[in-house]
Amino acid sequence: MKTADKFERLPDDYTFGLELEFTGGLSCEQTQVIIDKLINKGLIREGWTVHYDNSVVDENNLGAEIVSPVLKDDEQTKRELEIITMVIRESGGVMTEKDGGHIHFGVQCLGTNIDDIKEFFKLYTIFEPLLYKLSTGDLSYVRPGCKNYAKPIQKRLTNVIDGNIKSLSELMTVLSANVGANPTHYGENRYYGFNIQRIVEAIRNKDPQIDLETFLQKMFSGEPIYDKDGKKLSPTIEMRYRNGSTNPDEILTGVRMAGGLIKAAKDTKVKEDYMIKTLYRNIKKRAVYVFDKVLNGNREDPAYADCETDEEIMGKKFKNSPYGNGVIAKNLFVAFINTLNPDIRYEEIEKMYNMYQDKLTATEYKPNIFKRTKNYLINLRNELMITRESESVRQLVLVA
Repeated sequence: MKTADKFERLPDDYTFGLELEFTGGLSCEQTQVIIDKLINKGLIREGWTVHYDNSVVDENNLGAEIVSPVLKDDEQTKRELEIITMVIRESGGVMTEKDGGHIHFGVQCLGTNIDDIKEFFKLYTIFEPLLYKLSTGDLSYVRPGCKNYAKPIQKRLTNVIDGNIKSLSELMTVLSANVGANPTHYGENRYYGFNIQRIVEAIRNKDPQIDLETFLQKMFSGEPIYDKDGKKLSPTIEMRYRNGSTNPDEILTGVRMAGGLIKAAKDTKVKEDYMIKTLYRNIKKRAVYVFDKVLNGNREDPAYADCETDEEIMGKKFKNSPYGNGVIAKNLFVAFINTLNPDIRYEEIEKMYNMYQDKLTATEYKPNIFKRTKNYLINLRNELMITRESESVRQLVLVA
């Protein structure tokens, strides 16, 4: 049985989108040619697109980000994931420390009930370190880049969970103050393992004649909402903690784990679960590892005496944190699986735990050897001609 089959499919009204990054294999332009052919042959639906991403391409400017249309957890999505990941594998694309597998859930998945939303934040807070460790994708460790581009947010969410919030507009005010609200799409606070940037952007672009609470009620209930120019908006919450993967079962498992927490947050039994309450109390009692901007204290700490740069300090902190230490807490894993699937037998949980723990190793610090100037990448991309297509991909296109 595949891992994804151990978790229930998400409800029909749960929508999500995927960003599948990969390095090497094909250029952005070459990948788009193949995706277009697959769409024209009716093997995948319209809406799959390819985007250039200078953070994932290799030294030959090969690699890209494949972005899905709006998906549901159904057989069509499963088949299309098998095809898309086959394109990446057969073309020679690989998953490196640079590649993530981001998931966007439609805001309507959360619903309009404030207590349900706060319960989801609580579940995410409790299980955040575990989510990173169960999301290593094609690697055996949590990628070091998470400390920069998918930073843990656990400590910040406790302020939201414990707040006396009575409306969605109050929720967004408190959430934005703690999680961050960027003036631009690529602001720093976008780079957390969980972020609300797309919601913040939708609010900033809403029709000023519509009051905020009405706008949010429509957004969280799934009613159509539009910006000030009449363009339809599709806000999402983004999960950025996952490593990239060429395994469709791994990707679907990640979707069901994250979406399963949203669903579980609406279950009265979960809200009243003693173990969940205990785990949350324990998180609030202890000092939780967070990536601090201020490194002055660490520079004076003997534990980092061998580090020559701030980057090395952050890398070492990550390795020694609950996110990169390579150890899965068994009690946390059991609580997580029981929350998503209360009917699963303990023997099955034991097998799953051993599978994930045997795969996982500690994250090692490595200097970023892929840093290149933006101008260099732009010039290289302009000079590149679409001349490279491996025989395996050519055969794939012919079959399509």
